[in-house]
Amino acid sequence: MSTATLPSAPRTVGDLRVLPVLHPQGCRTYVLADPTSRQALALDVHLDLVDTIEAAVRDAGWTLPYVVDTHTHADHPSGAGPLAERFGSTRIAHALAGHAGVTRHPDDGDTLHLGDRVVTVRHAPGHTPDHIVLVADGAFFAGDTLLIESVARTDFLGGNPGQLYDSIHGLLAELPDDTLLYPGHDYEGREHSSIGAEKRDNPWLALDRETFIEQITANPPTRPANMDALLDLNRQGTAIPGLVSADETAERVRAGGAVSVIDVRTGGEYAAEHVPGSHSIPLDQVVARADEIRAIPAPRLMICRTDRRARMAVDVLAPLGISGLSVVEGGIESYKARGGELLEGKGVMSLERQVRIGAGLMVLIGAALGTFVHPAFFGLSAFVGAGLVFAGITDTCAMGMLIARMPWNQVEVPSGADAGGCAASAPGGCAAALPPTQE
Repeated sequence: MSTATLPSAPRTVGDLRVLPVLHPQGCRTYVLADPTSRQALALDVHLDLVDTIEAAVRDAGWTLPYVVDTHTHADHPSGAGPLAERFGSTRIAHALAGHAGVTRHPDDGDTLHLGDRVVTVRHAPGHTPDHIVLVADGAFFAGDTLLIESVARTDFLGGNPGQLYDSIHGLLAELPDDTLLYPGHDYEGREHSSIGAEKRDNPWLALDRETFIEQITANPPTRPANMDALLDLNRQGTAIPGLVSADETAERVRAGGAVSVIDVRTGGEYAAEHVPGSHSIPLDQVVARADEIRAIPAPRLMICRTDRRARMAVDVLAPLGISGLSVVEGGIESYKARGGELLEGKGVMSLERQVRIGAGLMVLIGAALGTFVHPAFFGLSAFVGAGLVFAGITDTCAMGMLIARMPWNQVEVPSGADAGGCAASAPGGCAAALPPTQE
């Protein structure tokens, strides 16, 4: 895991302990705990963070009676199911969510108890019809309703801008200004705000209902990548497969899912041909760029020329707690054979071809030197042969890793595209501009 995502210690908010966990994708997971009973609640758990949350709860000596999803997430896979299984927790979501495995569906005003501490559930539709928020002593866990200096989008999953306006302003009327706001997303790394600060600084809260609806619907943000697959996962608990076919990959790319394709070939190979909009993160860089991978929407498709390096990347990333990784079976070669879209440019030959040429050249040099200079040089050819046998047995290649680091393969290339998110565009930004009297 990335230590940057986890605070060094829980925060004290009123009578509760609050542990905010910031995912590089902009998602926010929270653990609320009562320090006396040591009972805790996990909220909006990202699948990548299941191991992180489990370790934090166990290290603190807490139990976990509840795991809650505020709504059906469309931009990331929920880890509620796997985390609840590990602790035997009750899963909670609104009845309209229709999530498999959820056994408690709270109504507006229902309460959850962590020892003697009370957490109130409020139904807050708008972003989605099934949206709930949590209100505890001095804290408002807003999910995707009110965000820091923004609000949630309402253009999919039955969202309704009028309902969002009513939900937000209804809650604002009830909450003191010093109530801390913990949002479900923040794309600038901020942990929390307050109700008073939002009343003062959030441009969406200055709009009347009619203008709010007009502005939020004027120019919606990009649709979240892989939304259909994520909805199936989050509603039905469908597992993310470890292997996907080239045909399915081509379909996802055509549907706008290229932003979740991670190409682990060298930069030179990527420059020669790649899936348009995909990310170039060479195999020897995946650990150093793990947070960059976390920020890419799951299900993430790992691709290379065949699929060997992609499998190696998945193995390397697994101990870091990065989930939602699927290897594209047969790699670029199969994808291309199935008619998948590729962008071609100037680059270098594939790493596999470079290895074959390099190994053949070293065998040839060893044989020539052994014949014309000294028989000891035959050992070079034998060494290369032994290395190829070892590579075949272990499915690793030291020569390949060495060649991948050569200057001609270290090509920096722009990659990736807008993955979409859950925040509405700020008034005057991607949505309609503010009225002249408010600019």
